Amino acid sequence: MTVHIIGTGISGLSAAFTLTQAKIPVALYDAAGHAGGRCHSFFDKNLNAVIDNGTHLMLGANTALLDMLKQCPNDTPLKNCGHHILFLKKDGSAFQIDTSKPFKALFKLPVLYPLLCESVMNTPFKKADTGLFLKTAFKCFGKENGQVYLANPSLTDSVVKPVVHFLKNKNVPFYFGKRLKRVKEQTLSFFDGDEFSLSKEDKVILAVDAQNLSRLIVGAEEMPFQTIINFHFKADLRLPQNACFAGLIGFTGHWIFIKNGILSVTISAANTLLEKLSADAVASLVWQEISSLFKISSVLPVYRVIVEKRATVSQTKAVNQSRLNSDIGSKTVFLAGDFTRTNLPCTIEGGVRSGITAAQNILNDINQR
Repeated sequence: MTVHIIGTGISGLSAAFTLTQAKIPVALYDAAGHAGGRCHSFFDKNLNAVIDNGTHLMLGANTALLDMLKQCPNDTPLKNCGHHILFLKKDGSAFQIDTSKPFKALFKLPVLYPLLCESVMNTPFKKADTGLFLKTAFKCFGKENGQVYLANPSLTDSVVKPVVHFLKNKNVPFYFGKRLKRVKEQTLSFFDGDEFSLSKEDKVILAVDAQNLSRLIVGAEEMPFQTIINFHFKADLRLPQNACFAGLIGFTGHWIFIKNGILSVTISAANTLLEKLSADAVASLVWQEISSLFKISSVLPVYRVIVEKRATVSQTKAVNQSRLNSDIGSKTVFLAGDFTRTNLPCTIEGGVRSGITAAQNILNDINQR
């Protein structure tokens, strides 16, 4: 028996990790030429630096992610950034919250709610599933859960490579450049013409994005999506209090990160913004605000824009109620992905847990034989 996992994003990797730990043979396939999905890094020639596809903030509450990484040897672990998060306001003022002290942080919730809700849910805060956001947010405080982590030096180095190396050391095969066309009659058919036969005992985990899933599974309707924009500017600046990141209140951007001479700004729930302005026009607007904040030249530096038009599904209450279960009633095919019913927002942690759930469904099926 082999479990064939389609997609090597964080959900596919976590499913493979869980099954490999249980000594179940797996094989991984991906349409891209690398593992990680949306969670990856690359070298940008114009910036002359390695940048993350999208900059991610992780917390001690990401227990599934952290537990997996602890079991994967790594020379570049996540950077422990303590419990203090800096927030900058457009009027030039700033304040911090201490995530180890939830009750004090609650006093700042009215001013922080729009920023945090849109960042976590990737949906305009007035439309987002408030219940799911608050349920998730309250888990992110405390001495352990509120610990802040950043990838260092990159997402690929700190998050993806450790899991990939663990799997390869267990002789797990990876097949890249393989975009799945269909699963039919015990066969995996790919667009490049290759076909892989499945035995009666083999299983398949579709760890693909929601858009591709609607193409592969009958009855899996395409959900509405929300965009995330990431800007990377060549600018060697320093944040107050030597912080390496900060939340932005009243700005066009949501978060600012500074690493290795690159200033990165993330904007979540950006559908409406991109309907009004081009990505380059938004980059100019963002830099105008940043230059005013730092009191530096407003001349736009070298930059890179990464627009993820389908970063996550739109996380309204109605959409969340329609999210699919990992077990779709098939004896062969299971689902993984942050858009499945994880009881979490569409985040890295949600992706990891979705992979674990898919793997556990298969393990349960094996144990019941």
